[in-house]
Amino acid sequence: MDERQATIRNKIRAVVTSSESDEITYRSEWLGYLPFPVFHWIEYQGESFSNDFPFDWTLEDLVSLERTGFLETLETYENPEDHFDRDIRYRVHVDCV
Repeated sequence: MDERQATIRNKIRAVVTSSESDEITYRSEWLGYLPFPVFHWIEYQGESFSNDFPFDWTLEDLVSLERTGFLETLETYENPEDHFDRDIRYRVHVDCV
């Protein structure tokens, strides 16, 4: 785990431990035309909190956190007509180091 992933893990842990739910959702979408990039964010109870993540974070950072046991994929949705339209619901294991 690198420094960026440790920062993301700590922010997720802080948000999840401040409330009763242990689930977060990764969401991504693209408006479908340039110059707009693919947008992605993390939600907790319907509210985005990933604005505090390092600027260059990616879905691969979450995959890495899943490998460590900190995150567990519960459900994945990808729009069959738009692979940028994606939701991944995770359970957070806050006790995992």
